[in-house]
Amino acid sequence: MTPEVKPLLKKLREIAIEALEERRGLVVYSKMEAQEMDQLARKVEQEALEQIRSALPESSILLEIQQLQDRLQHMDGKLAELDAREEISDRSRRLERDDIIWRAFEEVVVLLGIE
Repeated sequence: MTPEVKPLLKKLREIAIEALEERRGLVVYSKMEAQEMDQLARKVEQEALEQIRSALPESSILLEIQQLQDRLQHMDGKLAELDAREEISDRSRRLERDDIIWRAFEEVVVLLGIE
């Protein structure tokens, strides 16, 4: 791993850890309804994914960075497919969107080596 990648990966891990802690805080300290809590958790995850995306270089030969970029592109593709579907209700679309975001966030966390 090149020296300039270490600070980048550290920054990406910090973003993900902060989101995990914020999400965990919603569950531990919250008295809100489960649906509202889930919506806030997905918002936290989506914002973290966007921060990670904006911190990534446009291209990289490093496997760690390529994997993150690929995972975010995969999420984008799934969301675009979902948006193109017309036969789905708004509630189902929202639930599926939440699932896509949640899965992407969880996979990014794993790719960053966070448990």
